[in-house]
Amino acid sequence: MKSKYIATLLLGGFLGFTACTDGFESDNEIKGGFSEESQKQDFQNLTSPFETIQSGIYFNYAPAGLNWVWQLTQALSHDMYAGYFMDPTPKFMVNNACYNLNSGWTNAEWQYTYGNIYTEVQKAEKNFNGNEQLKGYLGVTEILKVELMHRVADTYGPLIYHKLGETPRVYGLEEAYKQFFEDLDEGQKLINEYLTAGGDNNKFKEFDMLTNGKTLKDWLTFANSLRLRLAMRISNVDATTAKAQAQKALNDKNGVLEGAKETIAVSGRTYVNPLYGVAGWGEVYMNASMESILNGYEDPRGEKWYNTASLEGYKDKLLGIPVGLPMKDGDANLYGACSALNTNTIGEKTPAVLMTAAEVWLLRAEAALRGYTDEDARKCYENGISTSFTQWDCTGASEYLASDKTPADYKDVASKGKVGKDMEALITVSPKWDETASKEVKLEKIITQKWLACWPESYEAWTEQRRTGYPKLFKVQTNTSKTIDTDAMIRRLPFSTDAAENDPAQYSELCNKLGKDDNGGTRLWWDAGKNNF
Repeated sequence: MKSKYIATLLLGGFLGFTACTDGFESDNEIKGGFSEESQKQDFQNLTSPFETIQSGIYFNYAPAGLNWVWQLTQALSHDMYAGYFMDPTPKFMVNNACYNLNSGWTNAEWQYTYGNIYTEVQKAEKNFNGNEQLKGYLGVTEILKVELMHRVADTYGPLIYHKLGETPRVYGLEEAYKQFFEDLDEGQKLINEYLTAGGDNNKFKEFDMLTNGKTLKDWLTFANSLRLRLAMRISNVDATTAKAQAQKALNDKNGVLEGAKETIAVSGRTYVNPLYGVAGWGEVYMNASMESILNGYEDPRGEKWYNTASLEGYKDKLLGIPVGLPMKDGDANLYGACSALNTNTIGEKTPAVLMTAAEVWLLRAEAALRGYTDEDARKCYENGISTSFTQWDCTGASEYLASDKTPADYKDVASKGKVGKDMEALITVSPKWDETASKEVKLEKIITQKWLACWPESYEAWTEQRRTGYPKLFKVQTNTSKTIDTDAMIRRLPFSTDAAENDPAQYSELCNKLGKDDNGGTRLWWDAGKNNF
């Protein structure tokens, strides 16, 4: 029944968004999920923002913890555009899946971030600023701010991004990335100063929902890893800064994520994995692009992530669903027997992954390929794949690394051509490294494997696919948009229509910073349209 309720809410344009976010621009009024009265006991008035910020990165925050918020912000956009998942429910097909963007859905990340999460970041900054005893907490806050807000920037482009004590300001994407690096600098500086002065490395343990070791040094490692991610993001448009930031990340004494179980993932306290929750509504299934890659590569991670199909004649197969099927509310669910999320792997309390060591190894592979480091690109690439296999408790990494197999064509066996259509695989690269291949082919191998290693974190997967063009995903089968080209694919989400109505001047400034039309076909700053080596 929950899915029916959310469908009504969604298709109505998500009523009530405006009430949540009116006045988020005002620095004089800090809103959030906690009343002042409830924060007066013990240390709660200072530390209360942390749970909301950490769980809010993945949109399952206290006090609501509602799975439909995550469905809006991730499942109905990033998940399908990244090529990871697809909802088989016909009523969801006519909107975002066919590039007929539903503003209630595309507004969601913007509205919830600014209305519920970013306000808590501001509150935490004010709580800890100037207190030497709490310097480490402020350092963690700055790192969290970057992790939260780079996702917004990579979705929409220009954004509202405050520095402490600053009036609301619109940052263009290039400006925002410069500030992200500076904020990581500040966060690491504060933590290092705190620790050098004899501060407790375990100070943040009680509130840590992201790192494995739950120490402040783990946050320094996370910051380095995040810096490397953002450095490679801008490599096609600002190679000088990208190289400097990548080297800074990799040369820091606290290192980057390396071990298979070193993940940054939301867990603990009141957190519930929303991917599992939405899967319980029968709305999280394999995407056709994922089917093509996993089946073609004979990748053992596939059955860890998805169930085999229940379709007669295909019960031992992984079957995905194309994006852009010409279906509508009331049509038969012809794809409900395809491969759903494996809830034995992703359960209610399974940590929600934001970053893995496998991703970091593959970032290092690209950095080496671009000449930013002296590391061996092949070694980093193979370490990335092996680390991902270990993370998911899969065997056969050696055989996989030696494989010449390529992705498989997609066959529409679910509807037998009544709705969908067959598609030839667009990817021709295999997992096996080829030292004689061009840089472009090597990059395609690296990013295709990074796309797999990031699963199920579709924010990063979609962003990197747009930046590099890899992996080569299937195009939407039906495109009803007038602004998004089928072959170029969707490049971003439009700014919030509610925010535009509430503050037209600010919306105008956002559009000016974007520099092009506010639609899904506009490329973001780091999206150069080609890979520049």
